[in-house]
Amino acid sequence: MAGRLCILTDDMIDTGGTIVSAAEILLDRGATEVWAMATHGVLSGPAVDRLKNSPIARVVLTNTLPLPEEKQLPQIEVLSIAPLIAEALSAVFDDTSVSEIFSGENYA
Repeated sequence: MAGRLCILTDDMIDTGGTIVSAAEILLDRGATEVWAMATHGVLSGPAVDRLKNSPIARVVLTNTLPLPEEKQLPQIEVLSIAPLIAEALSAVFDDTSVSEIFSGENYA
């Protein structure tokens, strides 16, 4: 990781403690930059302050949960899941494979 951009992924960022701690460890070990990506941006309690004061350069979330204006930060980018939902609905109604949307990678 030394000298590299590191990307942390998680299913959700709730209070932000874990993801911020992980970013600090990566930077302590030589990462040049850390990004965080999560499906759900819960951002409860101290999360906004933690992210604002953290060394994380970029946070990418999906819009599975609304992000109120008071929780929006310059380093947060929100991606829409609408195209994925539309494609899945289309596959269901066309009686085609929903799994193909994920290239079969949705199986454990």
